Amino acid sequence: MDKELEEFITHILIKSGIQTSSFHSRKTVIDHIMNPFVLITPSIYLSEVESFSIPIVPLSLHLSDFKKTIDEHNLLGKNPLIIVSNDEKKWLDHENQMIYNKTFEICSKDNIDFGNAKINTSFLIPSWESHLPIAQQTKENLYYVQPSMDTVFSSIRQAINLLGVTREMFKEKYQVQAIADSAHDGLIAVDRQGKITLTNENAKKYLGLEGEVVGKYITEFIPHSDMLRVLQTGRKEIGDVAKILNRQIIINRFPVILNHTVVGAVSNFKEITDLQRLEMKLRKKLHDNGLEAKYRLEDIIGEEKEIREAKEQAKIFSKTDATVLITGESGTGKELFAQGIHLESSRAIGPFVAVNCAAFPESLLESELFGYEEGSFSGARKGGKQGLFELAHGGTLFLDEIGEMPLQIQAHLLRVLQERSIRRIGGQRTIPVNVRIIAATNSNIEEGITKKEFRTDLYYRLNVLSLELPPLRYRLGDIPLLTGHFIEQFNEMHRKQIVKVEEDFISVLQHYHWPGNIRELRNVLERIVLLQKGTEILGEDASFFYPKLRKNNARTIESSGITIKENEKELIQGALQKYESKAEAANALGIDRSTLWRKMKEYRL
Repeated sequence: MDKELEEFITHILIKSGIQTSSFHSRKTVIDHIMNPFVLITPSIYLSEVESFSIPIVPLSLHLSDFKKTIDEHNLLGKNPLIIVSNDEKKWLDHENQMIYNKTFEICSKDNIDFGNAKINTSFLIPSWESHLPIAQQTKENLYYVQPSMDTVFSSIRQAINLLGVTREMFKEKYQVQAIADSAHDGLIAVDRQGKITLTNENAKKYLGLEGEVVGKYITEFIPHSDMLRVLQTGRKEIGDVAKILNRQIIINRFPVILNHTVVGAVSNFKEITDLQRLEMKLRKKLHDNGLEAKYRLEDIIGEEKEIREAKEQAKIFSKTDATVLITGESGTGKELFAQGIHLESSRAIGPFVAVNCAAFPESLLESELFGYEEGSFSGARKGGKQGLFELAHGGTLFLDEIGEMPLQIQAHLLRVLQERSIRRIGGQRTIPVNVRIIAATNSNIEEGITKKEFRTDLYYRLNVLSLELPPLRYRLGDIPLLTGHFIEQFNEMHRKQIVKVEEDFISVLQHYHWPGNIRELRNVLERIVLLQKGTEILGEDASFFYPKLRKNNARTIESSGITIKENEKELIQGALQKYESKAEAANALGIDRSTLWRKMKEYRL
């Protein structure tokens, strides 16, 4: 635009508190392209800058601007001819028809021949078209038209209104680009027409793209791109494997949906070897530190009702991030359940850190859990040490034997659960931690609360979700499965070839009370496998077990003053809990149903 108009617009914007810049070429616009701005430009230059993806307010003349010039110079009788660009002509023709009843003749500058114009024609041209080649004899009938104050103010208002939106738009645009560039994956996004709207350097590397690709159709680079299918179907595609430039690439594609309409698609992809390398690196780090869960819930052996219900409950608990308290006798598999819950949860790729609270003295347990800073006590490691809470960040911390935790450390643990942050021993700063707690105990914590050995508030913090594991004596029907599983393990571990176990041997195992639960069963079976010379385990191979069995049965009936009546009551109670119907319970106890009813009445069950 001419100098006078430029200075006028600049003056108005500065008075409005708006910082301004003047661009006199495409290059000067490009030099400022990283800054958020709105461009005001005569409409004839739109085609030169519309590819820059910046907000543009076109400055166009209204028919009233031309009429003002015609009136000022009395040109109505001098065949006034308005000469503008093709785009401007469309709007002015519409305005002429609607408002002025076709009073003026409007012509496109591409179709005008100044030499063949009517005699005594007056030519009206926008002031920014001064570069048009005009014959000398025509110049005396030539009038350059400036936009009126109303026209200029209308464009300025529109630009100012767009400026706030533009700042946010630029901020989001470059934030998105920064996120895309920082991603390890290749990323590429297209709009509804398949035109590329975003990409990063990794995408260019994987796809072999060079130069600027944003704004171009993806089919220019990938003629049969699968992104087009996602645009048509609106369905995501996960884990597609393709070979591109001799690389095995794993690709995920997602539709971009707005108001139930597919408006674009995004694809992320990575070379499979990179994924394997990262996975191996993470697995090695976790394995070296012992921070890896191995057992899933489906790995836990058992088909009896009690163990099936425990696994189902654990699976439900894994879908939440709440604290879990697992109770059960020693050897019932509390850590296996904790690992299974972890591997079923959204934290499965994070570390699983286990600590036995009863295995450390108080001072050492505190430093193990919370870590310490350098020089905090004599013998402290140079540089300090991370605690288990920090190591478990993003994963699960399993606190076994929580009932044995000293009261002072219970107070620290309660604060961590409340504040989700820890402070190392000797440290001043707090460190945020995102850890799920699974605690376990084989002791009666409520009894510990009564004895002032366990904090009530910590108990309720830990006991958000509770899972009780059944002892082996309540699921003796699982002993054949457990026996087969352990023997298979020991065959491989000790290079044995035991292929058969007699039912008499299993029967002996099922008549034992198993105070040590599955851990004790495992130890017994390992001993038998180690001593076995053949390929079968016979009933007589359990002969070493008979004294233990007799002693156990005697203890069940006689120890602690337990009477036969009390033992009978306990057996009936166990059968009623185990079986759904009275008939099944009576059958398992080897008595008539009427006898069962009588005994229930006698023992008030």
